[in-house]
Amino acid sequence: MPALSRSLSPGARTRSPWVLVLGILAALTAAACRTDVDVLVAVDPAGSGKVTVTADLDADAAAQLGDPSRLVLTDLADAGWDVDGPTAWRGGLRVVAVRRFSSPEELSAVLDEVGGAGGVFSDTSLVLGNGLLSDSTEFRTRLHLTGDPAQFSDEQLAQVLGGLPLGRTPEELAAEGFDSADAATLTVRVALPDGVDESNGRITKGVARWSAPLAGGTATDTDLRASASTLRTSTLVLVVLGAALLVGAAVVAVIGAARRD
Repeated sequence: MPALSRSLSPGARTRSPWVLVLGILAALTAAACRTDVDVLVAVDPAGSGKVTVTADLDADAAAQLGDPSRLVLTDLADAGWDVDGPTAWRGGLRVVAVRRFSSPEELSAVLDEVGGAGGVFSDTSLVLGNGLLSDSTEFRTRLHLTGDPAQFSDEQLAQVLGGLPLGRTPEELAAEGFDSADAATLTVRVALPDGVDESNGRITKGVARWSAPLAGGTATDTDLRASASTLRTSTLVLVVLGAALLVGAAVVAVIGAARRD
């Protein structure tokens, strides 16, 4: 499989720095390679947290890329992401980028950076609840994938790739097995305080997980939901002690009344 000859270092900015990176990875995927993208949302009790995006290229995709330095990630760093990579990983390459968010509202903006505003993630919400005996955290977003990695391309990236969304004609894509649904996968994981206890995804060790194909023509349009409840042990102890004191006071009152009689 020959390496891509076109530059992967555009001077023009795309609609978001992550869209540029994912679009380049999509171009590699279109060459019958495998690319996996993992998005982990980790929420702290106060509603802050971090989003970690991990992109893994298999050996074939790494060969397509050629020199790892061609994958320029300065736009990500300039946008506030802490970037590690590309680094060697299981014969291929791995890129990891982390960005913290300080509030539920900021989480929505960070996910917009990953998939582009109004793109992959939409209607994101993170709701914190404070009850007498417990606190709750509810995460929700809508995931929209077309099943075509060209979703992550745009006019500027197409110019970098020779005027084509993925750097290849439809005929070339078909000849290279572009219709394989397992060529690229997006996994979304959500970790909430004290672990997720309810979700419409799969829960493993307190983390909710969903996976969907980025290629193969299978579209995904679904809500991702996860919630967690945290028991306030200090409040519970106070309630129990208060109840015990009330019961004790009632017993003393009854005994005192009986003695007077």
